[in-house]
Amino acid sequence: MSATRHANAVPTARWPTRRAARPAVAPGGTREDGTPRVTPGVYLLTRDASPQFVRPITVRVIRERTGRSTYDGWAWIEVYQLDSRGEATDRRELYVRPDGMRPAPPHPHSPPARRTQTRAAG
Repeated sequence: MSATRHANAVPTARWPTRRAARPAVAPGGTREDGTPRVTPGVYLLTRDASPQFVRPITVRVIRERTGRSTYDGWAWIEVYQLDSRGEATDRRELYVRPDGMRPAPPHPHSPPARRTQTRAAG
């Protein structure tokens, strides 16, 4: 005799135990339709990624949204849009072709601002 399960019961394997370690990096590979998986990182998005990027933008990928249905070869991603200094300016959800995303060259870190010393008049 088997145990009774509720209609909306979720398998216990869905939640990892406290001892289970999460992978350090998102697994790569491809989906069933052959579309490459998007891994977190900094990318340059041009018209190769989507027609909406007439002017290329640089983004930092947070994650790929796998719960949304897409056409073959396309993916929903959550990103931070980066400015010319590499700092996040906006959080966005984008519909892109992963095979058109290119790793962005690293942003050179600007040197820290120098403090000027002022003397109190005395």
